[in-house]
Amino acid sequence: MFDFMLTTIAAAALSLNAPADPPAPAATPAAAPAAAPAPATKPAARTPAPTAAELAPLAFIAGHWVTELPNGMVSEELWMPARGKSMLGSFRQTRPDGTPAFFEFTQVVVGANGDVLLRQMHVHGNFEADPRRKEAMNLRLSSAKDNVAVFVPVDDAAKANAGDLASVTYSLKDADTLAMRIESKPVKQGEGDGALTKAVTKPVVIDMTLKRAK
Repeated sequence: MFDFMLTTIAAAALSLNAPADPPAPAATPAAAPAAAPAPATKPAARTPAPTAAELAPLAFIAGHWVTELPNGMVSEELWMPARGKSMLGSFRQTRPDGTPAFFEFTQVVVGANGDVLLRQMHVHGNFEADPRRKEAMNLRLSSAKDNVAVFVPVDDAAKANAGDLASVTYSLKDADTLAMRIESKPVKQGEGDGALTKAVTKPVVIDMTLKRAK
């Protein structure tokens, strides 16, 4: 009997000293859903600068123009269309054997005062600068109307670097024909007169007709 009671009391004592079951963890509130990322802002579209109105009369020059000279030389002039305030042109003359004779690189830009300026660099076929033309030649647009444009040296001769050049004229004869006239200032030339030769003073004129490359 005592054994039963001791066993009962011992069991009761053990139950009193036993650690209580840990309380159930408190319910964790549901995490709020993550906010959706803000949509990426598209950069504002950039509108290219409009073509300067001063260059509109020169639009007829744009294109690839070619001519073959009587001596077998081939001359080519390539003009990019105007964009913003500039046009870019290049010239190549090739000998009959295919070697380059010379190159010219030309830019036409609208100056701060609205003048249209032509600047040109000349290099030999081996791409070395001509010692007589190390500085760019500087012309200005004198007139442009009805597909005819005339460039003349800038007023300051020291900046023009144009020598005896008086004018360069581009004119569109038809959709596929571009004419170029290069005219000098009056210079002394020998003129044959039978057995006699006399010096006369008159401009030297070079006319070139180029066809649109196909």
